[in-house]
Amino acid sequence: MVARTSKTTRSKATSRSRRVSNAAASGDRRRLLVALRNLIAEKLDEGSISSRDLASLTKRLADISAEIEAIDKASNEHDPAMQALDTEDERLDEHED
Repeated sequence: MVARTSKTTRSKATSRSRRVSNAAASGDRRRLLVALRNLIAEKLDEGSISSRDLASLTKRLADISAEIEAIDKASNEHDPAMQALDTEDERLDEHED
């Protein structure tokens, strides 16, 4: 009996690789990092990572997440709405005349 790979499995793998290659081709660093983060996370969830690669990919996943957070924070610094959300509330004096 010959083992066959299902179309679904192949199409998922192709879809994932297209997401990463499309993100790379876009020139958008954040989009590429998100695609890589999602790919690594999917592989970790599937359990298809060898024991020797697990630690390095887990570290890389954390590094990529930190890079995405830094990009988001930098873009929020120029957004007045996000600055307003980050501003501490001031206590109002209820007995002020």
